[in-house]
Amino acid sequence: MLAPQDLSILFRRWGLVSKAIDALGAVWSVDAALEVLRAHTRRIALADGVCVVRRISATVLYVGEDAIAPLWTGQRFPIEQCVSGRAMIERQVILIPDIATDPRVPLNAYLSTFVASMAMIPLGSGEPFAALGLYWAQAQPIEPAALTLVETLARSANATFERLALRGAAA
Repeated sequence: MLAPQDLSILFRRWGLVSKAIDALGAVWSVDAALEVLRAHTRRIALADGVCVVRRISATVLYVGEDAIAPLWTGQRFPIEQCVSGRAMIERQVILIPDIATDPRVPLNAYLSTFVASMAMIPLGSGEPFAALGLYWAQAQPIEPAALTLVETLARSANATFERLALRGAAA
């Protein structure tokens, strides 16, 4: 059983998910939906940083972030050499509790950052067109509650992306 303070934090986090889902229901563009994700996910996941990454052909572009220190906004990387790109290609969540021990991590891109552990969540039904990255400054297992909350938000975002596609908003 959770302690009362832990339960309070969990309820607060679910409240943030609810607000983010409401905000997703009001957006009229893919970029606005991605901004909702960027703006809410860090607090929901209790992460030290989040980023939104767009797929552009054979590259990925870091389009937004909210982090304790700068990461890669505005930078492009080859899709196959980037964890966010791998999440999109493989169409699955990637969890990396310790970046120093995972061969999928291009360490040269991370050594100058605070990042010690991460999760990457592909966005978009069918062929992912973006990814949501979460970063923590401590090497640690990814908290199951954080992953559940963010995956719930990502599923809602995917429904938003489908609605926008039906209305003709380009991904």
